[in-house]
Amino acid sequence: MAEAGPSIDAMIQAERKKLRVDHPGRQLYIEHCADCHAGGANEAPTREAIAMQGSEAIVRSLAFGVMQSQAAHLSPIERRDIAEYLGDPTAESAIDNVQANLCEGSFDPGMTVWERWGADARNHRYAPHSDLDREEIASLELKWAFGFPGAARARSQPAATTTTLFTGSQSGLVYALDRQTGCIRWAFAAQAEVRTSPSLQSGPDGRAERLYFADFDANVYALDVATGEAIWTVSVKDHPAGTSTGSPVLHEGRLFVPMSSLEVVDAYTPEYECCTFRGGVTALDVETGDTLWRMYTVPEAQERGTNSVGARQFGPSGAPVWNPPTIDADRGLLYFGTGENYSSPATEMSDSIIAVSMETGAIAWVTQTIEGDAWNAACGPYGTQVNCPEEDGPDFDFGAPPILVTDSDGRDILLAGQKSGMIYGLDPDDGGRLLWERRKGMGGFNGGIHWGMAVKDDRLYVGIADTPGNRFAVGENRQGMHVKDIRTNETVWSVLEPDLCDEPTHYCRTAVSAPPTVTDTAVFASTLNGIAKAYDIETGETLWSYNTLRDFDTVNGISARGGSIDSAGLVAVGDQLITNSGYDKFGQIPGNVLLVFGPRRDAE
Repeated sequence: MAEAGPSIDAMIQAERKKLRVDHPGRQLYIEHCADCHAGGANEAPTREAIAMQGSEAIVRSLAFGVMQSQAAHLSPIERRDIAEYLGDPTAESAIDNVQANLCEGSFDPGMTVWERWGADARNHRYAPHSDLDREEIASLELKWAFGFPGAARARSQPAATTTTLFTGSQSGLVYALDRQTGCIRWAFAAQAEVRTSPSLQSGPDGRAERLYFADFDANVYALDVATGEAIWTVSVKDHPAGTSTGSPVLHEGRLFVPMSSLEVVDAYTPEYECCTFRGGVTALDVETGDTLWRMYTVPEAQERGTNSVGARQFGPSGAPVWNPPTIDADRGLLYFGTGENYSSPATEMSDSIIAVSMETGAIAWVTQTIEGDAWNAACGPYGTQVNCPEEDGPDFDFGAPPILVTDSDGRDILLAGQKSGMIYGLDPDDGGRLLWERRKGMGGFNGGIHWGMAVKDDRLYVGIADTPGNRFAVGENRQGMHVKDIRTNETVWSVLEPDLCDEPTHYCRTAVSAPPTVTDTAVFASTLNGIAKAYDIETGETLWSYNTLRDFDTVNGISARGGSIDSAGLVAVGDQLITNSGYDKFGQIPGNVLLVFGPRRDAE
């Protein structure tokens, strides 16, 4: 007699259990979260991405983190019900994982070889300590992978010494990882997620001594590199939605911290009183953490009536600084780009390159490339429109930092790439006067040129994302890698990357949004569909390609997979190439892994 199959009732119950339809958090999610996270809001991570996190991480996000404003009306029990409904119940504690994977033996912090986000003070993203030749690049293979517990993104680009990688994580842990094995030398628990790249301070002999970084709640930290212990911690937050996304940069006893905010997303809610955040930069004393000066990119907001649901309105606001500033030691100036205004009226320092005194924060000059750009998440096809400013666009801010370069003729030029797809050459000796401008991409909400460019000698290496959907885009999609001569403005070579399929998803989109990195041999780039690539520096020929959209066995035993690669570029040091993989914003592909590649050795 054949064994009876499961009854219809049993199958229904199994499906209900799989979907967790009886969970008390399900209806709360539908009522309070699904409008955005089921695809309604461009910047919101998908439910798939949220589900990669543990419930405790989601509770922290709702109570203290990125979703604090949106969840303020929910009770603590309701927030926990949502978190337990969405979160991965098997997510391992990040702290427990550290304890199980500590290195053995003594620790030598090593000599600094990649000290900050832009590699050097001028944000060149040139890797002088890379030893990889053309043949070794072609043979690159995965040496080890490190998984971030309970994470859906890996955004903190590592800093590196000869022995160690230093990187942050969504859990708030900052790790010191052995470069050869991936074991954990130490881990420091910040108060919130760490998206920024750490900056290393070295002694006179080049040995790493201190590590500086900021967390998502705008706390700034100085750590002892040898021990991972805090030297000081200070908050630079002066607005409830304030955060720090751009990496702090170090120069001669001062740490310059860019200021951004989540208010651009908070404005999506019609009842939100939009908007009062003021972008800017804060300078801290590296010995004490004391504030030396703070400059703002917009004047203080004034009340300007009410919106259609009766919420008070304020302006001007916004002009955040998303990027790590650029150091001009000769002129004593700090350069950085700004974003759009969040509310009307649009001001003269949004979508601009700004120069300020490193000593006082006083503004030396401002070059605005787009006027009238006021935009927030209430605008556009997914927005409520209630809090959308009257200018409504185009959201073509500077996510990328300017690059200060001296060409072979001895002329200094400041190079700036914008989400509009435009590149600008500015004269730092003439008040930021525009020398030339060139279009390299059509532009998009995520670029155009999104997070950065790279330069070596007289050549500028430009990744283009050209993500679709922005009604202000000009021309055809030019996603890929482009190289131009700085002196002549001529194109040296250009590679257009095709989509891998016809669907309008990030799994298909070979867009270069993360910043490239250049060595003496190759330019390394990565894409929104998770591909890491190496192009020949002279011809643009593909030397190596690796698809990170896969599951990985990790040295710390964490279940990990790759996803979109965005905001953080590849790091090239010695015979290693290092990248994060996983980015859950804008509906991109979540992931939680750090990957380290090296050339194949026949003797291994």
